[in-house]
Amino acid sequence: MANDRIETAKADTKKVMSDIGNKMAHAKADLNADVEKVKANFGHDEVEKKAAYAKADIKAGAEKAKADVENTMAHAKADVEKAKSDIGKKMDAALK
Repeated sequence: MANDRIETAKADTKKVMSDIGNKMAHAKADLNADVEKVKANFGHDEVEKKAAYAKADIKAGAEKAKADVENTMAHAKADVEKAKSDIGKKMDAALK
C-alpha cells in the first residue's frame, strides 16, 4: 500500500518537474528570440529587420513546440507508471 503511494508520488513529481522544465524552455525560447530581435535592430534595413524578427519568432515557436511534445511525453510516461501501480494494487487486493 505504501509502495503504491510512493509510486504515485514519484509519477506526480515527474509531471511537476516536466512542467517546470517546459516553462523554462518557453522562457528561454522567448528570451533568445528577444535577443535576436535586439541584434536585428543594429545596422540593418527594415526588410532585414522584419526577416530577422520572423526568423526569431519561428525558431522560438519550434523550440516551444518541441518542449510541449517532451512535456506531453513525460506526462504520458508518468500516467503509465501510475496505471501500473494501480494495477499492482488491484492485483494484490484480488489475491488476498
